[in-house]
Amino acid sequence: MIFEFFRIFLKNTRTINILDVLLYKGILKGDTFFLPLIRTIVRERLAKLPKIELHVHLEACIKRSTIQWLAEKNNISIPDYFGSHEPLFFKTFEDFVEVFWAIGKVIVSEDDFAYVVRDAVEYVRRNNIAYCEISWTPHLYMERGFSFDKTMAIFNAELAKHNAQDQIRFIIDVQRDHGLEEGATVFQKVFDTPNINVVGIGLTGFEEGHPASIFKEVFKKATELGYGCTAHAGEYGDSAEIWRCVSDLGVTRIGHGIRAITDEKLMQFLIENNIHLEISLTSNVRLERVESYAKHPIVDFINKGISVGVNSDDPTVFEIDLLDEYMYFREQCGLSYEQLKKSNYDALEAAFCTDKQKMELKQLLDEAW
Repeated sequence: MIFEFFRIFLKNTRTINILDVLLYKGILKGDTFFLPLIRTIVRERLAKLPKIELHVHLEACIKRSTIQWLAEKNNISIPDYFGSHEPLFFKTFEDFVEVFWAIGKVIVSEDDFAYVVRDAVEYVRRNNIAYCEISWTPHLYMERGFSFDKTMAIFNAELAKHNAQDQIRFIIDVQRDHGLEEGATVFQKVFDTPNINVVGIGLTGFEEGHPASIFKEVFKKATELGYGCTAHAGEYGDSAEIWRCVSDLGVTRIGHGIRAITDEKLMQFLIENNIHLEISLTSNVRLERVESYAKHPIVDFINKGISVGVNSDDPTVFEIDLLDEYMYFREQCGLSYEQLKKSNYDALEAAFCTDKQKMELKQLLDEAW
């Protein structure tokens, strides 16, 4: 009866603010009956809310069961951990890349990507993500003989099958450590192939020793052609790499960007120029980029007024959902429902979709949140 009372109580969104006071501000303490009850109800409420996600990688949306199935179908050996539900932790970026490449190896043809996109749609729907920009790094496949055009056609055919063309858009990434020539080749494929549901370009890969500045001209061209621009920076690299991305590449979003916390001038620049940080809490913890959720700089970023969004980055690798990140945001970081709500509006403002779609999505958030 008590449980049902709280369910009815939470039908009014404003009551979650009361729970912020009771639970997250420390009034309800200890292992009491009410704590797991309130957590369960809050999680259920958050699950139903429409969300905006801008930083998640395509292959990391594949379910581990699908990875196993593709490996068996294509006769590819894979590490044992794909047969479990254990979350993975990493001491180095190289260790993480090794896992990501292991996923990519089970994809042996363009047609296999239909299963990948299917799982991505399931991930988006499971987390009630109203709009999602999914990143894909094609050169890893193009060098194995995959056709970019055919693969993108399969992506979009699968989205159409699930009526998800407007819900999911793509960002095409290149790895900075693979050099300008490779990056320019990949981006030119994007520029030469319109109407493939690609809304932006991005930069990923090893930061240290590979400054983003060499990509200045191709990012300038992308901007001129109307594509949004983002770049991973300040994850393993220092704040200087974030400066290079915002100054030389003209990006409006930074993937991770956590090293901005070391540079007051940079944080002020991010605020004044409305540069959005695509924050991924669990990724930063599991890759040991931060000591803990509680000590993540997202708390300071939000308090200073920097635009941030909450993202999952690599769900299948870390064995998480976006909903889990929302719970960590509130329980581990100590941030409120209202701050979580604002992070969705920040992400929507920073999204690379059309103004018309932004208006429609804003109405959806207004009605639900």
